[in-house]
Amino acid sequence: NIRVFNSSSYDFENITVSSTDYGDLASGQKSEYQKFDLAYRYAFVELEIDGATYTIQPIDFVGETPLKAGFYTYRLDADDSEERLGRLSIGLIED
Repeated sequence: NIRVFNSSSYDFENITVSSTDYGDLASGQKSEYQKFDLAYRYAFVELEIDGATYTIQPIDFVGETPLKAGFYTYRLDADDSEERLGRLSIGLIED
């Protein structure tokens, strides 16, 4: 069970995490939990800020251990750059 927390000062729109739609989240908001069969401490993320699309694109999960059953939050942040693949960051919180 994973939710998303927008810890940035920007509003996020059209959030997708590993093919799961989380919709829109204003700055400081948390989503509802979504169920995943398999997840890791980081994930593919795509979202929009002010109409521009930004992405976190993992290369692979080699050497990563899947998360154990439980409740987790992906904390998403955005810096002030305009880099499509470098603006976002992700952190994992065990709830």
